Amino acid sequence: MTLATVYGVLLIGFASLWLKHKNMLRKSRKFHTRLGSLQGSLNEKATSLDLLSRGVDTILSDSPRVHGLLNVHHSLENAENLLLNQGFAISSSESCAIATHATRSILDHYLGMEHGEYSEITPGLLPLTKRLDTILNQSDMKAEDIELNGNEHRRIGELFHAIGKIERAADFYKMAHELEPEDPTSLTSLADILRKKGDLESLDITLERLLAINPDDIQVLQEQILLVIDSDPTRVSRNKKRLESLGIETEFDSQNRTELSEIVERANEIGRQINPFGKPKNAEELIKKAGKLLLLSEINTALEYVEMALKLDPNNGKSWLLHSKILSTNPHKMKEALSSIKKAKALGEFGTIIESEILENNEKFDAAISVLEEYLLNVTENPEVRGKLSLLLLRNNSLDWSKKVLDEAPPESWEHPALHVMRGRLYLSDVDEHRDNTGNYDQMIILDALSSFDSAIEYDRESGLAWLGRSRALRYQGSHNEAEIALVRARRLIPDHPSIPLEEAQLSLDLGRLDQANVMISEASAQLQNNSTIPFIKGLIAAKKGNLAEAQDLFTRTIEMDKNHVRARLNRCSAALLQEELSMALDDANFLVENRPNLKLARLRRSEILMNLGDWIEAEKELRRLLTKSPEYTMALVHMGTCMNAMGRAEQAEKPLNRAIQIDPTLSDAWYQRGLLYLDFGRLNEAFADFESAAKCNPRHLDAKLRIAAILHEGDEPEKSILAWREVLNIDPDNRLARRRLEESRGKTTHQKI
Repeated sequence: MTLATVYGVLLIGFASLWLKHKNMLRKSRKFHTRLGSLQGSLNEKATSLDLLSRGVDTILSDSPRVHGLLNVHHSLENAENLLLNQGFAISSSESCAIATHATRSILDHYLGMEHGEYSEITPGLLPLTKRLDTILNQSDMKAEDIELNGNEHRRIGELFHAIGKIERAADFYKMAHELEPEDPTSLTSLADILRKKGDLESLDITLERLLAINPDDIQVLQEQILLVIDSDPTRVSRNKKRLESLGIETEFDSQNRTELSEIVERANEIGRQINPFGKPKNAEELIKKAGKLLLLSEINTALEYVEMALKLDPNNGKSWLLHSKILSTNPHKMKEALSSIKKAKALGEFGTIIESEILENNEKFDAAISVLEEYLLNVTENPEVRGKLSLLLLRNNSLDWSKKVLDEAPPESWEHPALHVMRGRLYLSDVDEHRDNTGNYDQMIILDALSSFDSAIEYDRESGLAWLGRSRALRYQGSHNEAEIALVRARRLIPDHPSIPLEEAQLSLDLGRLDQANVMISEASAQLQNNSTIPFIKGLIAAKKGNLAEAQDLFTRTIEMDKNHVRARLNRCSAALLQEELSMALDDANFLVENRPNLKLARLRRSEILMNLGDWIEAEKELRRLLTKSPEYTMALVHMGTCMNAMGRAEQAEKPLNRAIQIDPTLSDAWYQRGLLYLDFGRLNEAFADFESAAKCNPRHLDAKLRIAAILHEGDEPEKSILAWREVLNIDPDNRLARRRLEESRGKTTHQKI
């Protein structure tokens, strides 16, 4: 029965295996059948693709220029995938590089103007240009973001012009002119766009720039006469004199007027109100045109229009308001500006903020604050006035008062970005104060600042100040890529704000882009005067480049402008210490310790200076004060070990050094100092191991490398000492001791071989 049972089980097992085998064979046959079908389909597709490819090659064989556009399509495809179809943001610089590469791929097939004539546009290139325009629109990029030269900006502008993207073309023409101001081609194309748009103000400016390049351009001279004949007799006279000297008739009949001034005729069709140089009929029209001229920085002409409006209607509040704005641009006409703003307010215009700005620019801070406070007594809910008052108080170092102004704001005022931006600024002020007191950023306050700026952006995504504040908060947080993106948005929204280049300089400095930081701080210095941040950043740039004397002078200039500038004094202290100007360094350290007693780095610098002066007892006291507050401050522990060793208390020196290594095993100075201690104890092997650890943590630690080489030099393996001395020379090629000992080690090797 047992045998029968075993045989039965085996029979069942073999039967199951046989059935499974049959099933696998059946599935295998089906799989091979499907695989064959799939392979047949793939072969069919491959044949079709090959036929299509050969057909395209055959059709385009006589048009190699068109065939080359396939590469442009591939470049645009890559740009779309990278810029638009990724699930994560990329940095501004990477985005610009991608868009630039795509643009250059198009320009490879369009040469622009040659020998005074435009080159033929390759068929198919214009649709690709439309794709590029879509990419730039969705990426929110302008001509300034595309890294091209002047000729390339002009050529791509011509392609945009050809597809009817007028605004985009004008943007690229303007950038081309900025990069190559002596080339009239881009200005001529820009003038054509402005002429068709009816933008007479910009057209006049463009014609003037063309005349600066070629003062005897007959067509430009004639057209400008027609533009300004009723508004600027000086330039009309100038142009007529030039034309007469060239032998050209200066009196135009109606036929010539139509031929030479299409824009004037177009303006007549649209309406006389479009032409800012015509004779307006009322004060409102004059004010509107004066405002446009003010935006174009045509101050004198704008003032003329406003005064004309005031003659027509002396009781027009808008005229007096604009009159005060224009006069405030002249520091010698502040009284007249204030008089005009008072007349505007008496006529019902809102001029409180402008009045406070005029007083502030005239350094009458108390009066500026009073104007805003008086207004808020009657209209408490105005967020712009409240935000301006808070900002003025912050600038006047009244931080608590500034916060109180915001705290007293009614709930409805917070439905505006102004107060959220101001609250974010106050948080950043707290961050700066905390950093000056402790040397560290308070991350919680930075998060509060980011939240405030984000709230402002939710109410108004076009708030440039909110994006600027967000960029600064992100920089404090260490999120440099996001900070750069926010800063790009801020520059586009408020391009002329003086804080933009200042923030760009600081961000570039944090990213290690010293040349870019230098360019940005130069731009900032052209807009800001008496701002202590400018010489401070210049000092940081000089210090990073190794120009310590220049850096020290710049930090001194910063302190002369703001004696409480903590970081400037701390950096000047460090620079003076490195240059062994110990008296100045000690004065700065004493000032900081007295005024910022919780600033750890100030106490550390003071202890280092005292150690350099040989005042070990006072240095030890300073370090003990520091370690009482921060017992795990590793550099203070290292210096404590150094002090103990220098004072002959080597037994006590090991404990702080061991503690420093335990806290931070990568601290090379701790390993090096303990190695010196062991060397004094005669524990050569342990000293050598510590020196090697120091060199491992910091491969350019010269003193550690010298100690290693010296110990090996005294040993019996000259080959190892040769390698060690060479490592010293890799760090300091002019080290005489290393060169001399290297030769000695080579001599030992030769002697051993003999």
